[in-house]
Parts: sequence; C-alpha cells; structure tokens
Amino acid sequence: MLHGLSRLLPEIEERGLDEAAVYRREALYERPRFEQGRGRLTPARGALLCPICGRSATRFLPFGLGGRPNARCPECGSLERHRFLWTFLSERTPLLRRRLSVLHTAPEPCLEPALRARHGRRYLTLDRFNPKADVRADLTDLPFPDGRFDLVLSSHVLEHVPDDRAALSEIARVLKPSGIAVLLFPFDPRGVTREDPAVDTPAKRLAAYGHPYHYRIYGTDTPQRMFEAGLEATLVASADVLSPHRRRRRRINRNHLFLARPLTAALAGDDSEGLSRGR
Repeated sequence: MLHGLSRLLPEIEERGLDEAAVYRREALYERPRFEQGRGRLTPARGALLCPICGRSATRFLPFGLGGRPNARCPECGSLERHRFLWTFLSERTPLLRRRLSVLHTAPEPCLEPALRARHGRRYLTLDRFNPKADVRADLTDLPFPDGRFDLVLSSHVLEHVPDDRAALSEIARVLKPSGIAVLLFPFDPRGVTREDPAVDTPAKRLAAYGHPYHYRIYGTDTPQRMFEAGLEATLVASADVLSPHRRRRRRINRNHLFLARPLTAALAGDDSEGLSRGR
C-alpha cells in the first residue's frame, strides 16, 4: 500500500514510468506524518471502529487515486479490505490464533506488527521493491522450497503481476499440503476477468483498470484460473459474512477474498490441521 501515488499520476502518465521506477521510492511506503492522529479518535457511541487497532473515530480519512472518503483508519492506516480481512480471519478461522509459518507478500503496515507478534520468527514478509521486507523477490519465482508455509497472505498484489498464473503456481508450490492461501485483489462478480495485452502503458491501464500498474480486474472465472495453477479456491464476500451494521461501523465496503489450498490436498480431502475451517 503506497502513500501519495496520486500525486505522481501526471508524471507517470507523461513519462510512462514503469512500476519499478515508482515503487522503489522509499518515501511512498511511509505514512505522511500530518495524517497520523487525525480523525478525532474517541470511544463515542456510534463511532466508526477499526477492528485491527481497536480504536474508534468519528470519521476516517480519504484514500485512493480518487480520494475515496472515510476509507483509512487515522490510527493504524487500515483500509476497507484490511478491516474485512482481519475481521474474517479472526472471527471465522483459526489462522490468527495459532502459530503458523506465514508468507506475507507486500506487507501492509497496519497488519504486519500484529501478524509478526502472533507468529514470531515463522512470519516472513516479501516484496519486489520495499526495502523493509524480510525477502526481496518476485512472486513468480519464490526463493523457498516446496511445502514451506502453512499460510500465504497476499492482498492486492496479483493484479500487479503480468504473469499471475506463474505467481499462483508458485503460491501453490510453497504451501504445505494442509496449508492455505488468502488472496485479495480487485474483483468484479458481474463478469469474467478483464485483461488485454494491448493495454500496455500506465496511462492505458489507468483508464482501463483504474490504476497505472494493474494488469486486470478479476472476475467470475477466477476459481478456474486458480484451479489451472494448482489451487482450489472458495470465494468469500463481505456482504455474506458480515451484517450491514457491522460493515457500516467498521467501514467495510463490498469486498471479496479467496481461500485457496493446494489442489492435490483438496482432491484428497486433506484438511488435517483445520486451517481453512473454524475448528
């Protein structure tokens, strides 16, 4: 999650800057100091609540290239997708209650400290550009042996990968037979995945997908895409697992995540550690 990307859009479009040229700017990984602490943190009745840091606020901060209102927690910086992910994992699965070997790609600052505290040295972060990640590597060529991790957590990364099928295959490879991947990305349930090799510049991608470095918007064919890469996937929608009241209070919009496990284990019915279930 980068900060201040919107200010670079004119330069990105004019000069056609590639992702590496932008994402290597270390300042983009730091939250602006003037934003921290805004939003009147207060336990007032009916206030917005961030389930990650536990703080209440009368309002949240805007975020995104279009300045989406009431999106970012003024305390920890979480966005809607992070609050949905945390709520689902903590309430519907045992993934945050057990010490696991975890690979977290493009780690979000609002999630990393809590996950590292829970899983200790078995928790690793990975990123292509962020110098603060434990491992600098490409998701399509992971430097880990087969069956290394109980959990792979990847939020809004795959849409940045030109060859996402190679990345999905790598995720399947490094998961233990009983492991699970939790994957989030821009998803539209109204049609199939939208991608086009002719959309080949930051300006074209911004117009087509809403971001200069996105290669697609995933759609209803996503489970089949994952199946072909060696993963069995289950779609979870925020509206299906959280009441409207809870979504309003936690500022969780219509969001989706996929729970995926290695296909060989899925075909064998292997869920021996109960990682993907609430037991």
